[in-house]
Amino acid sequence: MKHLLIGSLFVLYLTSLPSLALEPVQLQGSWILKSAVYTKADGTVIKLSDQDMKSIKLVSKAYFSFVTVNKDGSFNNALTGRYQLQGDSYKETPEAGSVPAMLNKTYEFKAKLDGDLWHHSGMEDGTKIEELWQRLD
Repeated sequence: MKHLLIGSLFVLYLTSLPSLALEPVQLQGSWILKSAVYTKADGTVIKLSDQDMKSIKLVSKAYFSFVTVNKDGSFNNALTGRYQLQGDSYKETPEAGSVPAMLNKTYEFKAKLDGDLWHHSGMEDGTKIEELWQRLD
């Protein structure tokens, strides 16, 4: 009986491991862009901080939305659409916004959370994207 109990507990432990390992990154909430590095195909590197612009991103269960304004407060861009999150794979498909060339395309990124920081990296139309977002709520 003792071996059966120990065996049952061991099986329960092993079956819970995959679900722990595949726990999705929790991105729902509001975020502010702290820094970004964009490396274009020709090698040009653009580094931005929250001192250069302000970008706020809202993430719900299935949708994302963001708006970016320049340092002087003038409008830069905005996009909204659906996203999918599976493990650390984050895919955005903008459906509306101010950048028509990006609409209805799916962009795949890696999402990694470190406390209240979201490391967001991937490719977008030939440009390598490395962004750091900070949770607002």
